[in-house]
Amino acid sequence: MTKINPGAIVLSLSLLGGSVQIQAAESDHEHHEAHVHGEAELLIAIEGDALEIEFRSPAMNIVGFEHQPADKAQMEAVEAAIGTLKQAELVFGIPSGAKCEPVAIEVESPLAEHAEHAEHAEHAEHADHDHEEETHSNFTGHYHFRCAEMSRLERIEVKLFKLFPGTEVIEVQSVSKRGQQKIDLTPGESTLEL
Repeated sequence: MTKINPGAIVLSLSLLGGSVQIQAAESDHEHHEAHVHGEAELLIAIEGDALEIEFRSPAMNIVGFEHQPADKAQMEAVEAAIGTLKQAELVFGIPSGAKCEPVAIEVESPLAEHAEHAEHAEHAEHADHDHEEETHSNFTGHYHFRCAEMSRLERIEVKLFKLFPGTEVIEVQSVSKRGQQKIDLTPGESTLEL
């Protein structure tokens, strides 16, 4: 287990409107350069009764492509992935003894925005898109939980490997009662000890 370099990534726990916010201290450009297929990021912060998780992954890991959906099957794949990612109990195994309940869940991807617009437009606009163009689209999930028994939150199982087999490594950075930690999870080692 490696300690986080506070200068590289900052997980700030600032209570704003009752929610803990995790902020990565990197620009969009820097994050864009770090885009690697097969790898994803998970930021976890725990303070008081709040558990905040942010998940970021290249779309390739989630739906198998990163270009705008080219047909109905690809649009449905994006919608299904978002539906799955919005079900926190499918994505994370949180011990029931911690009594954590999701308060807010947001899942975003620029591919979803295109899928929504494509439903309302005829496919004529597809002629204007070059689907072979190199793009770097991501899926991002924000999960906010309230835990009645935070002292019982000793680990989190990350089920993303089973849901999205294109994910090979998840770099986890967390701030918890154990302090700051950075660890890589894999399909064989998918549980984060808090």
